[in-house]
Amino acid sequence: MEQLSYEALRRRHYNGYLLDRAPERVLQFGEGNFLRGFADYFIDVMNERVNFQSKVVVVPPASAGKTGRINGQEGLYQLCLRGRLDGAAVDQRRVISCISRAVDVYEAYEAFLETARNPDMRLIISNTTEAGIVYDPSCTPEDRPPASFPAKLTRLLWERYQAGLPGYLILPCELIADNGAVLRDYVLRHARDWALGEGFLRWLEEENTFCSTLVDRIVTGYPREQADAMNRAFGLEDRLLDVAEPFGLWVIEGPEELAEQFPAPQAGLPVKFVPDHHPYKEQKVRILNGGHTAMVAAAYLAGHDIVRDSMADPAVRAYLEGALFEEIIPTLSLPREDCEAFARAVEERFDNPYIDHRLLDIALNSVSKWRARVLPSVEAYLARFRAVPRRLAFSFAALFAFYSQGCRNGEAYPIRDDPAVLAFFAEHRDGDAAALVSGFAARQDFWGRDLAELPGFVPAAARALEQIRARGMSAALAACGKGAEA
Repeated sequence: MEQLSYEALRRRHYNGYLLDRAPERVLQFGEGNFLRGFADYFIDVMNERVNFQSKVVVVPPASAGKTGRINGQEGLYQLCLRGRLDGAAVDQRRVISCISRAVDVYEAYEAFLETARNPDMRLIISNTTEAGIVYDPSCTPEDRPPASFPAKLTRLLWERYQAGLPGYLILPCELIADNGAVLRDYVLRHARDWALGEGFLRWLEEENTFCSTLVDRIVTGYPREQADAMNRAFGLEDRLLDVAEPFGLWVIEGPEELAEQFPAPQAGLPVKFVPDHHPYKEQKVRILNGGHTAMVAAAYLAGHDIVRDSMADPAVRAYLEGALFEEIIPTLSLPREDCEAFARAVEERFDNPYIDHRLLDIALNSVSKWRARVLPSVEAYLARFRAVPRRLAFSFAALFAFYSQGCRNGEAYPIRDDPAVLAFFAEHRDGDAAALVSGFAARQDFWGRDLAELPGFVPAAARALEQIRARGMSAALAACGKGAEA
């Protein structure tokens, strides 16, 4: 089968949008599925809808040999958006044509530095994984290239400064807190450690805008099992085929004037420029991630294996909706109508017919996840309403039941967590529910505090565990979802 290329598309009279030539305005650290299914899609749509006229140069940040597939297809690839959005099923395919080339920073270091001398280049995007934004004191400006991403970026910015050109709008997409601020601090630290001068330090601060961002889209990547059939239907071989859900959200902390440089809102894309991204991160963590964590143990013990099937169970859905709309959303700082719209979108995402999201995968390290994603909602609800959020208390009991039970319908299931967590449950499986839950709640190394300090929470969770044991998870979950006392 012929490989995807501009010439192959022309011969087949492809009538979709394509941008063959345009100035290279975007440098992208990261070649993976997420950026190609998220940021590059947004840039491609901006090129089509608002004449953004920007090509992307991709730089794999971590190791050599990752540019061949991109350059072999002239930067072209298909993105399939599959799922539910605004009540409708979505199954769309688009050829993304915003990437011009990939540069191997290890094998073509001078070509990498040359991008800094391009006056058209004004935007930098990155996704180097959570481990990518780190400070490595061993890096030097003489390294070719420096090992870490912040050091590579500092060296690139130094090249830009020496060329007398203006700075960049920098949009890191790594999933760490305050990613833009952290990246800026590491770049400034390298500049000081490398003694690059006060003029460069001023230029870094005055000419460059490091924005902290929040990104939200599930990108499942290359569909190995369906790829051959999808390529046959397309008529061309695409080794970079990418699959993502249709939902997307990009929150960028910065003034609205930045939309002049990155006109995504004008293109109708879900990009928000906001003065503070933290309320949106709170919304995502507490609704999307918290919803997952609050339901996973209960749904699995009720007999389900994937999220979509759980959503088809009226008891699970009622329980989840009660937790989201009655116990989590009332504690958030964004307007309720915005949070409710996000929660409805989350329900659609959980019900995606194209993603088999396994509950046991979500259950990995559930104790630390419950602490980060659910406990803040419990604390905020108690502080605001002086009452226990019953469904979230039930989620704590379900978590205990999942870890202590270890089998479903006579079959053992894997439990993956820190050794201290596994050791606790090896010793605390049977006995009085109140004593067990109290002992679990008292582990400050698990929760950062003794949960007995939360008025009424431990007794409510203990009653929920008693009901799970007496009636089974399905019946106890149904009662809790209807608002009955656990």
